[in-house]
Amino acid sequence: MDEKIKVLKEKLRYVGTRDLLGMIWIHFITFANGASDMAEQSDIFNKTNLISPQKQYTYLAGLLMSTDDKSDGHIISAEESEIYSKLENDVQEITLEYTKTFLDIDPSSKPDDIKRNLVSMVAFTSYFDTGILRYAEQTIHLIKILYSSFDLELESLTGLITEDYIAFYQLVCDEFKSAMSSSKYEIDRIKKFLNSLNPYAVDVEKEYERIIAFAQGSSGLNLQNVMDSLNSIKASKVYDIFGKEKGKRLLNIFGLYRKEREFSYYTAENPFAEHPLCWIDGGETLFIVHPQFLLNAIYNYITEVLENPQNKFADKYKRVKAEIVESQFLSYFKSILGDKAIYHTSVCEERGTKEHDILIEFHDYILIAEVKASKVREPFFNPQKAYKRISDNFHSDSGIGGAYSQAITLKKFIECQKDIILYENKNNKFQIENVPPKIILPLVLTLNQFGGLAVNTSLILEKDADEPYPWVCNLHDFENIIEILEYLHKKSQDFIDYIAWRINNHANVLYSDELDIVEGYFLDDQLRGGIESSAVFLSPNGPSLIDKIYFEKHGIPYEHPGVKNTEVRKKKKVGRNKSCPCGSGKKFKKCCIGKGIYDY
Repeated sequence: MDEKIKVLKEKLRYVGTRDLLGMIWIHFITFANGASDMAEQSDIFNKTNLISPQKQYTYLAGLLMSTDDKSDGHIISAEESEIYSKLENDVQEITLEYTKTFLDIDPSSKPDDIKRNLVSMVAFTSYFDTGILRYAEQTIHLIKILYSSFDLELESLTGLITEDYIAFYQLVCDEFKSAMSSSKYEIDRIKKFLNSLNPYAVDVEKEYERIIAFAQGSSGLNLQNVMDSLNSIKASKVYDIFGKEKGKRLLNIFGLYRKEREFSYYTAENPFAEHPLCWIDGGETLFIVHPQFLLNAIYNYITEVLENPQNKFADKYKRVKAEIVESQFLSYFKSILGDKAIYHTSVCEERGTKEHDILIEFHDYILIAEVKASKVREPFFNPQKAYKRISDNFHSDSGIGGAYSQAITLKKFIECQKDIILYENKNNKFQIENVPPKIILPLVLTLNQFGGLAVNTSLILEKDADEPYPWVCNLHDFENIIEILEYLHKKSQDFIDYIAWRINNHANVLYSDELDIVEGYFLDDQLRGGIESSAVFLSPNGPSLIDKIYFEKHGIPYEHPGVKNTEVRKKKKVGRNKSCPCGSGKKFKKCCIGKGIYDY
């Protein structure tokens, strides 16, 4: 593997910065005409043979920016573009080297050894190969609700507050979109002119003069200027908006110079992931591969700064963050179940005992939800060491298994009595009557995305044989499930039925994405019935229902074979004096108005 990485870095030294970053950009941009094109082109897997494109392109960019630039500055021609395919093949081979380590096991090995390698591989690929599955609006909302209350602390540590970081992202996003729109406008002007030429003209010289005049006029110059500014932002623009001091801080944090670095391994800290704005000259222009990379870096940077255990406010931060995440999940439940349910928080079996986060009574169901805001811990590359770390973390008090144990403890306490007295908010007594016929559903809700081990807890969960599996869901999947329910006109009971079905058939679902399971459940009758008799693997290929919903909200048609095309609907316009949809508590006009996030 070391030799393959060495060879790849040597090749990259002779590739221009803008050339390769531009190639990567092409894969993250959607060029489409019509709903069917949008469904195909918005899926990056349709544009490349890479097994995990987002992470692998990030790795390739990190390697590029960790080499000395020995290119001669010429733009790679169409004939030379095959070099990109060769570089992608090199990255693919390096990525597969990691997977081979987990698959390299004797077929006669003990079942526990096979399980160890399988669990380690699932955790490894989830952590290193799966990108952040959030839309920009969701990430911005998350930054605001989690971190804005710690603006004073953040400013003392970084000289910037959350609004500065979000505004910086928005500036980069606006520059990116503006250049894209300008290039399209100029290209359309050229197309219009070319279509105006008469191939059968008698006066050929006159037509030729028209071409020369057009090329030497403003259109040619405008197109050149637009292409030069495409995917870039000037440092001077940042200074104009933020001032010299703040502007320099932002560019120092997220700007990256190309130079020789020790970065080599796929699993190492990637300089491009942390600093996704790449300098393409001496310090005036930065290349934007895609604004989403910057937003992810901003979220990760703020999180790392505030979650430092050495901070004086560390305990307060941990407590407040947990309360915010729990409150967010509770609000989601209320949006689905409404006043048909009874909600209890901080539930105890007896006064002063360990509390449980959320308990919900809904008809003949009792939902016990434990909420965790803990981070995903990086797995080791060695399967033996990895499995122990993964298992210990999974079953710890802050892990999925630990949360499940808490939920089962309360389940056992409730189900052994006909009528039971519990305490909410630690001291307030309440009673659940006629418990025996009720169905108790254990839920584990997480802030972060734990990938395959969350969707398939049967791979690692330690539980009694007669106890159910939990339904595990992260914050943004939960939010997207609400979107799916509303789009398909599903009711509260449909949501409960899904959770019950999911728990009952948990061990038979083999996949790493809860949203694909939700989509299959509601759109594929054969899946719902067939899974009860045998395991089902859900393929990630094909159009995504949540993407369809997202694009249509932005006025973009998207074709999905499982859903009839309906009239494209947009989000309702937010009134200036209404509460901002981002959840900040401020009025829209005092918060996100004009930033293009909630303006429709």
